[in-house]
Order: sequence, then C-alpha cells, then structure tokens
Amino acid sequence: MDLLLHTSQKVMLSQKMLQSTEILQMSAADLLEYVKELSVENPVVDAGMPEETVTEDRFDQLKRKLDFLDASDEQNRTYYADDREDEGENDGWKFKDDAPTLEAYLMEQVAAVKENKAVLSMMKYIVESMDANGYLQETAEEMAKGLALPVSMVRHALKLVQGLEPAGVGASSLQECLLLQLLRKEGDTALAQEMVAHHLELLAKNQLHTIAKKTKKSLEQVRQAAEQIRSLNPKPGNSFSSGGNCSYIVPDAIVVRGAEGFEIVLNDRYFPEITISPYYRQMMQNGEDAKTKTYILNKIKQAQWVMDCIQKRNQTLQRTLETIVEIQQEFFLHGKGHVRPMCLNDVASRMEMHESTVSRAVKQKYIQCQFGVFPLSYFFQSQVSSATDTAWTQEKVTLLIRAILEKEDKKSPYSDRQITEVLQQQGVEISRRTVAKYREAAGILGMSGRKD
Repeated sequence: MDLLLHTSQKVMLSQKMLQSTEILQMSAADLLEYVKELSVENPVVDAGMPEETVTEDRFDQLKRKLDFLDASDEQNRTYYADDREDEGENDGWKFKDDAPTLEAYLMEQVAAVKENKAVLSMMKYIVESMDANGYLQETAEEMAKGLALPVSMVRHALKLVQGLEPAGVGASSLQECLLLQLLRKEGDTALAQEMVAHHLELLAKNQLHTIAKKTKKSLEQVRQAAEQIRSLNPKPGNSFSSGGNCSYIVPDAIVVRGAEGFEIVLNDRYFPEITISPYYRQMMQNGEDAKTKTYILNKIKQAQWVMDCIQKRNQTLQRTLETIVEIQQEFFLHGKGHVRPMCLNDVASRMEMHESTVSRAVKQKYIQCQFGVFPLSYFFQSQVSSATDTAWTQEKVTLLIRAILEKEDKKSPYSDRQITEVLQQQGVEISRRTVAKYREAAGILGMSGRKD
C-alpha cells in the first residue's frame, strides 16, 4: 500500500468575508432592509433613523443638492415633486397609489347586473381570474370543466363580463380583445374586423398592399381600417392600478456639477445609523454571568463588523463613482449620447482594485444627476469598431441610426444593409446583423414596418 502526499492551494472564504462581499453589492434599498433585519436579530443593535442622529447641516447639504437637480429639468422636477409629496406616508420609498384596480372597477359593475346568483358568482370568478391586462387565460369550456358547471351558463357569464367597461376585458387573446372593442365602435368596422380576424400578422408588418389584395379592397380603405385598429387598446387593464404600491428607484448617489468640478454625495438620507445599545454595554460591564457576557460580546462583535463592512462599502462605492465620473465627464456635462466606451478594467486599474470588486460595487446601483436616474451599468459600454478616431458605443450608433431614419423617404425606407452602408461612410465599421440588433433593441421597426 503506497502513501502519496499532495500539496494544493485553496482559497477559503470565511463567513465574515462573505458577509463583507454581500454588503458591498447591496443597493441602497437592500442595505436598508438588511439593517432593519439585523436590528431585529441582534438585540445589541440600535438602528435609529438619520433624522434622529445626523446634523441639520448634513441634511441641508443633501437638500440643496436635490433642489439643484429639481430645477435642472422637467423630468427631475416631476420626480422630486412626487417624492416629497409622498414622503413620510410611504417612508419615502414608494408612491402612494389610490387608483382603483381593474378587479374593483369590474366588481362594481357586476354588482349592478340583474342576474341570478349562479351567474353573478360565475361573473365574479371570471373577473378574479383575469390578469393585470384584463386577459383571461382559461376558456369557457376549461372553466366549466374545472368547476363542474354547464358550459352554456359559463359562456353566458363570460359574455356579460365582456360587455363591461373597459371594452376588451375578458378576452383570451389579442385578436379577441381587438374584436370585442371593434364590435362596440361606432361606424362601419367590418373591414377592420376582417383584418384582425385573418390578417393581423400582415398588419403588424404594415403590409397594407398585401392586405388590400387579399381583401379586394382599395389601399385607402385598408389604411382607414388600420387606423381604426391602431386606436384600440391591446391591454385594456393597463390604465388601472396594480393593487399595490408602485415602487420607484432609489438612487444610491447624487452627482452635482459645481464651480470646482463634480461633487458626489452618497444617498444616506433613509439609512438607519447603527449604534450599540447602551443598555447592553452596561450589562456587559456590570454583569457577573460569564455566559451572558460571552453572548453579548459576540453580538457586539457582529454588529461592529457589519458597521465596518458598511463603512468600507460606502468608501468603495464613493471611489468607484469618482472614477466613473472622471472617465465619463462628457456625459455628466452634456447628457445622453456622450458616454464613452468603458469596461470594468478601466475603472479597476485606476482604483488599483480587482475587477470583481468593482463589479460588486456597481451591481444594482443607481446614480442621480441633472439628466435623470441611470444604473451604473449604463456607463459600461463596449466600443464599436471605427475607421476614425471617434469612440463609438452602442448608444451613439443607435442615435446615429435614428438620425439616418429621420431623413429617409418613408415611401421607400432604408433596409438594414443600406443603413450599414451609410454608417460605414461615416466611419462606423459595423455589420448588417449588428445594425439589426441595435435597431430592434431600440424598438425601431424594420423596413416594412416603417414604410408608408
């Protein structure tokens, strides 16, 4: 029997290291929830809100930054007006949403219907089975089978529900939803109904000439019918509340342009400040029970480690933001369309840190500036090949594509190949497939979809 010795190296992450890594990649909202949970689990932790602990000068300083952004553009004025209006009522983290839900709106109408109890109960069941857009996933036959009810009664109840407002609710498909709305529309909708029933795919591609040939109607008649269809709502429930509070993004930091450059302020307004409870400190000093002292000491060490991790997280985030702002100065001066190509290594090398640390520092973080709220990932864009000295990113190329299409002849729009050729003439080395990818990502229709 032979005994063999092998040597190997392994990287073992301790629980503390894992905790430090997790805290580093937490967003502002995640960190708040984490601290709240910690204060419940660890009895020695006191988590007081900043209004109780921070100085008025610090609050006023952050307030001035918000006011600066508030006056910068209409988007931010609306954003912060809503923020301040709802602050306090929803802890400053969510908009108050008192709008009626689609279900509640439909239930009010069901209550006014004069039918027997069985039909009314079935109508309520159908309403409760709808999704947020007003669609029904089950057919009348499937519901009847599952509930052991007569199909005729379920169909009658479904027809009554489909007669409620808004028009189109209770449909099982986009096609049915549009047809339900057309049936209620004033005027002649026969051609529009035929187009929805048999040529919806051609309509989506804007192939009106083909539809005209198939329906044996004039192109003008098809255009008018297409306008009728485009005036409909494909999601009749989308104008109603979802039934819960509407979350909005909490920026992790604010960038303000001052006379001496850019200033970065971490958004710590809503962060509880972690402190060690004086009661447990006193118990630690005066208590005689060794087990109690050991328990309290371990809890204090845990709290202190978390405090250190949060401080380190904030320092790393601050340095990362300073580096990003330094690299992306053109964006913070001029806004969208001025992001320069940047990768994790560009930031990590300047900070003398590992790329993984930078990746965790920017993960799920948002920054607020005078041009709006942006995820930090937005600033990491790869470079598109160029025959000139211009640094092209996907965003810049997409803006250029939009500019090209604004000048095209809508009766004979550019194909992706033609767009590629125009871009190459301007020094952007790009393939037709990449142009199609960028166009689709920006929600720009293809050649047939843009054709008038």
